[in-house]
Amino acid sequence: MFILFCLIAYAAGSLNASILVLQVKTKKDPRTLFSKNAGTTNVYRILGVKWAGFVLMADVGKAFLISAVASRFLSVPATLWMGFFLLLGNRFPCFHGFKGGKGVAHFIGLSLFLTPLFTVLSLAGWCSGYLFFRLPFAGSMVLVAIIGMGLARISGTDFSGIAAVIVCMGFIVLNHRNNLLALVSGNHCMNVSKKSQ
Repeated sequence: MFILFCLIAYAAGSLNASILVLQVKTKKDPRTLFSKNAGTTNVYRILGVKWAGFVLMADVGKAFLISAVASRFLSVPATLWMGFFLLLGNRFPCFHGFKGGKGVAHFIGLSLFLTPLFTVLSLAGWCSGYLFFRLPFAGSMVLVAIIGMGLARISGTDFSGIAAVIVCMGFIVLNHRNNLLALVSGNHCMNVSKKSQ
């Protein structure tokens, strides 16, 4: 059962909403425009708030649904490991040439069912991080840290659950390594401003 859910999660994560929306709306690929990331913020830069909101809700909703269904059959630690495969599919999508997004929206959806309070707090954390640094990825790092605390809390003392949370968080941070290196070197200039409509 666990392996089945992991395969389903990977396949679901591989359906990248931003790539699909851009292909339908503009015949273009978000991985070739602006930040070159197949995620919500880049869709905002290209198509505006309406379609960015749609992409965000699609990714969050997909992850929420999978988390809700999986939790009926799997333990919390097993559900968290299944969540990692969801992130893996988003980052390396089999339907889009194994080049996808960074997994933040899927992490939100995964946690929304498991720890809704910390998920809501994490959204406030995103706003704080963005307002301080004026960079979307900085907000995402704060968000991931808060969600990680919530998921670790529901894992209790279970080593497998804690390990899954650490792996998921580490994977997302690794996906943002170029942003982090650019920030440290002072070369980061890509903000959330919309470039075209």
